[in-house]
Amino acid sequence: MGYTVKQTKTEFERGVLTVTLIFYIFEHGNRNEMKSALEDVKIADFTQMMQGPWATQKLAEMGADVIKIERIGGEWERTLEAGGELYEGTSPFFLAMNRNKRSITLDLKSEEGQEVALDIIRESDVLVENFRPGVMEKFGLGYDDVCEANPEIIYVSGSGFGSSGPYVDRPGQDLLLQAMTGLANQTGRRDDPPTPAGSAVVDEHSAMLIAFSILVALYHKQRTGEGQRAEVNLMNSAIDFQCQEITAALSTDMEVNRSEAGISSPFNSGPYGIYETADGHVAIAMAPVDVLADTLGLEELQQYDGTEFEDRDEIKRVLEAYTRECETESLLTRLLDADVWASKVNDFHEMAEDPQVQHNDMVRTFEHPEVGEYTTTGIPVTLSETPGEITSQPPMPGEHTDEVLGELDYSDEQIRKLHENDVVSRTD
Repeated sequence: MGYTVKQTKTEFERGVLTVTLIFYIFEHGNRNEMKSALEDVKIADFTQMMQGPWATQKLAEMGADVIKIERIGGEWERTLEAGGELYEGTSPFFLAMNRNKRSITLDLKSEEGQEVALDIIRESDVLVENFRPGVMEKFGLGYDDVCEANPEIIYVSGSGFGSSGPYVDRPGQDLLLQAMTGLANQTGRRDDPPTPAGSAVVDEHSAMLIAFSILVALYHKQRTGEGQRAEVNLMNSAIDFQCQEITAALSTDMEVNRSEAGISSPFNSGPYGIYETADGHVAIAMAPVDVLADTLGLEELQQYDGTEFEDRDEIKRVLEAYTRECETESLLTRLLDADVWASKVNDFHEMAEDPQVQHNDMVRTFEHPEVGEYTTTGIPVTLSETPGEITSQPPMPGEHTDEVLGELDYSDEQIRKLHENDVVSRTD
């Protein structure tokens, strides 16, 4: 009898445990199925070019539902040539920054289009735009208008110079901001003209600050229920990007001059720079001159031990006269074996074949319904519990128009009329 009671109790406990587990899984999901960190976040994306779209793509890769709201016919960067070319009729720049998004096209100059946009915003957690200041207000979609429709919205604006000030009406663009904030003036040899970076670094940093601002605002909203407005501009981003150089130049009495021989930063000592070899180039970073002298058998470098900044140009000339006679791989092996910070200078194709790049899965090839196979970059961050994921390729203009409208409870008849009135469009 005692055994029977014990058995019954055990079965009862098992039953309770089973029911509890079922409810837990129902409430929280199966822990073995990784969730996307931002899967409950919806973003109304009114952005174009790089500053906005790269920011929203980063969030889309972490699970956010990004609805790309484009003009009829699609964002104009879809046809922006890269090096004078398109890839199968589409800009490679657009393909690089718009995956994992859904597209709806709207005529925002029409009252019907503005109302559809407001319907999307009512269901969204975040709105992101990077028109010139004042454009969203002309569409009836300024911050005050949007807050009436969704008081808890996080409204993020990207611009060239901010929403006020003497430059508010100026066009903001990456090259212009590299020039205005001193970056171009710090790049290149002393006798070269100011030299811009080979990538849109100001746009890129600005995009990261937009993504950062959104995450901060979402965290605040999670704790308080409050939305807010955030602004990011290219000028501030370019200055922030150069924080260490600007601090050094403005806080000390140093004279900031570019190197005559090609030291890669006005603030660094020899041998910091790019060196020609017999079959290419190598980069040598902050390496002690005496170590280089011993490693390469260059006794003449010893005289500069302790005067690396004052004699940086001579160090560069002496060292480069030697490296020009060396094969790249042989030189690199000797330097790395001596723990000298050095690397080969790659072009993009060589970079894609680099074993560490391949290990990190940072160059990916995909199939796109319009352009076919194309190669682009991967996801740059790794998260153990909520990893990013590439779930879809950049959308066709308005590809998801009917889908998004259906989610907003528009009837088939209402959707048909919007198409008839050219308020929306769809590309299958």
